[in-house]
Parts: sequence; structure tokens; C-alpha cells
Amino acid sequence: MMNQAPSPFPALAALVFFAAACASDADEGEPMGDVVEESAPATVTITSPAEGDTVDPGPLTVTMTVTGVSIVPAGDTTSGTGHHHLYLDADVDDVTVPVPTVPGSIVHMGDASSQFTFEEVGPGEHRLIAIVADGVHVPLRPLVVDTVHFVVTNAVDVQIAPFGVDSVVR
Repeated sequence: MMNQAPSPFPALAALVFFAAACASDADEGEPMGDVVEESAPATVTITSPAEGDTVDPGPLTVTMTVTGVSIVPAGDTTSGTGHHHLYLDADVDDVTVPVPTVPGSIVHMGDASSQFTFEEVGPGEHRLIAIVADGVHVPLRPLVVDTVHFVVTNAVDVQIAPFGVDSVVR
């Protein structure tokens, strides 16, 4: 008579039963194992001027807020950080290279601030783009960018009193 090898079935059945029993002890509301939560993408929002604003001529203060990224000084290459750049009436051309500097239209805010004042913005329609870049000025990927359009009026309203008694030269 031939000798048969013992069947692995009883051991396999015990293993499956044990695994099922362990799983049933877990709270159904708790995830099993390590769960990697995907974070929301980083955002930048130009809060001032707002989309469609009409502003007076003169200095223009731009203010931004961010979520999902920390604003730090230029040169800091820590993951999850960056600093602001502003494009006033300029296009964002190549997002794979450092942001260029163009006085009056492309501004590097490497001091970790979230506010910048353009000293003089001329009358008319304008486009403002804010983009967050890494420590060496390359835009973050995915892009962290916002755009607003605004209008600078031609002149400040001046109230001129009509010629009358108060304006008579004596």
C-alpha cells in the first residue's frame, strides 16, 4: 500500500478561520492597516483686489491667502513650502523654470510676506496672477495659482464748488 502525504487542507482551513475571526473583532468604523489620507491640493487666493474690483489710481496693495502650503522665505526648499510671485499684466510662460524678474510686472516676494504694494498702476483694465513657487523660484506642481481682473479708474473724483459768494475774491 502507498503512503499518502498528509493533506494541507486542515491547516489552510484553520488559517482562514483564524484570519476571519481576527477581522470580525475589528470595529467596522475603524480602517484596517495603514491608511494614507490624500490631502487637499494647495491653493492661493488673491483677496485684494477682488475679481472685478474698480480701484482708484495710485498705489495698489495686493493681499493673498494660502491653504495647504506654508509661505517661507525664498531659498527654503522644505517640502510643502513656497513663496509668492505676482504677475501684473504679464503671462506665465514656462512653469518648469524659475520665475523671471521683470520690474513693475513680475514680482518675487521672497520675504515670506503675503502682501505687496505696486506703487503706481495705470488707469484701465488689468490682470493679476499670483503663483506660489518653491525655494528656487520654480512654480509648485500641481500649480498653486489664482487670477483676478480689476479696473483702475482714470482719475479721482474731484468735487468743484460752483462759483459763488464763497469764492469771490475781495
